[in-house]
Amino acid sequence: MHKPSWALFLVLSVVELGLFSSYAMAQEPPPVSAAEAPGKPWQVLTYRLALAADGKTYQVLMKPTVTPKPDLSLSGQVTIKVPHEPAFQVAQLTSAVKGAEWVEASRVNAPSEDVAHDYISFSFVGLKGGSARNFAWKANTEQLVFSFQNEGGCVNDVTLMGNADPFNVAPNSANTNPGNHFANLGWGDVSQNNYQGNDGATIKCAK
Repeated sequence: MHKPSWALFLVLSVVELGLFSSYAMAQEPPPVSAAEAPGKPWQVLTYRLALAADGKTYQVLMKPTVTPKPDLSLSGQVTIKVPHEPAFQVAQLTSAVKGAEWVEASRVNAPSEDVAHDYISFSFVGLKGGSARNFAWKANTEQLVFSFQNEGGCVNDVTLMGNADPFNVAPNSANTNPGNHFANLGWGDVSQNNYQGNDGATIKCAK
């Protein structure tokens, strides 16, 4: 099992971003009130996992509290946790944002922190052409970011990993970095994680 690192994606993003990255870094992040974003002022983005109308496609949606200026999305990571049994195999992984290709970057099965679940991390580097701007974030507007299925059909109790999850510690038993993460230069600098937390409920399949 390799060690996922959104930090590596950040380094690659900054190199590819070039001149317009240095311009963006000079901009001040927009002010955010404590009411809008509890915790750190740059933590403005929530994740939500939903089941599509077809009853088998899992959708990852995101919603910011602030419109970023400039709007330059550099990298992201989303970690889900699925029941260890039955085995969950990701299929039909599809980005909803042009140029932002999401990949299954890491998987840890039944770690000692939670032997009943497997952890699957998806990552992207969004700098193919002008795709850093393709999310077109708007304050308080939720959008579909990517979707996927399980080869064996819908499985109950699939959820996003939370901030307080026992596996989301450093170091964990697998020596990985599963933490949810997103970086947009309009919400802060490259060292700051814009992910705030999760919305929604655990997935329940139609009977």
